[in-house]
Amino acid sequence: MNLRPGARALALLLLSSAACGGPPTPSPVEGEPICPDFEVGATRAPMRGSLRFPVALTVRDGKDPITRATLTGRRSKDDPVSRILLADEDAEYELEWAQCENERAPRARTLSRETKDAAEYACGNATVYKTDKLVTRKGDAASRTVHFAAPPKPECWESELPAAAPAPSPDAGAEPAPADAGAAEPAAADGGAVDAGAASGGAVDAGARGAGATPADAGAPRDAGAAPRDGGAGGAPKPPSAGAGDAGTPAQGS
Repeated sequence: MNLRPGARALALLLLSSAACGGPPTPSPVEGEPICPDFEVGATRAPMRGSLRFPVALTVRDGKDPITRATLTGRRSKDDPVSRILLADEDAEYELEWAQCENERAPRARTLSRETKDAAEYACGNATVYKTDKLVTRKGDAASRTVHFAAPPKPECWESELPAAAPAPSPDAGAEPAPADAGAAEPAAADGGAVDAGAASGGAVDAGARGAGATPADAGAPRDAGAAPRDGGAGGAPKPPSAGAGDAGTPAQGS
């Protein structure tokens, strides 16, 4: 009969237990790392948390392997701890801790944790990083507790989501205004004011010319040839001086 490695180890354990008289009992592995569930891809598919590089535990009695287990981490602190089968007897075992060289592919959250899932994973060449001694005593369950040895690569699988698209700018939808649109209007307004002022000034000048300016050829005043008034005589005209009236008239009979 061809048995898988895990089944052969269990059969070997049962045979050794029968010879020694102690039945195998589940023994807890304490201190296993916690790897929470995570999400991947654009659909945010839920995946089961686990170590990226699982740890292979081998229990040896001398040189003979008694049992093996592949530890992938607990998904939460409420998850039950992993367990291995050890005989309830007085014995001394060697615990061999090794880390798998192959990454364990993430599993969907909807899958149950089954033996066949572990069998599908190929650990590859596992590198031993620590060895411990475990001494058990018959009837003492605490003596069969295994304490997890942290591996060199303790990383868990984590969420790998696509980068989020950048948020649009608040004014992305508005059409940009021309660079000189704001300056053109004030310039036009100023120009109109200047022109209006110039037009107004022209009108004022024109009126000033018409109202107060005297044409150059307007001629002398009507009373330009009149005799000057005596400023001290109360405004009465001063009598003309002798000879003044005929100064320019030639003498008759000459």
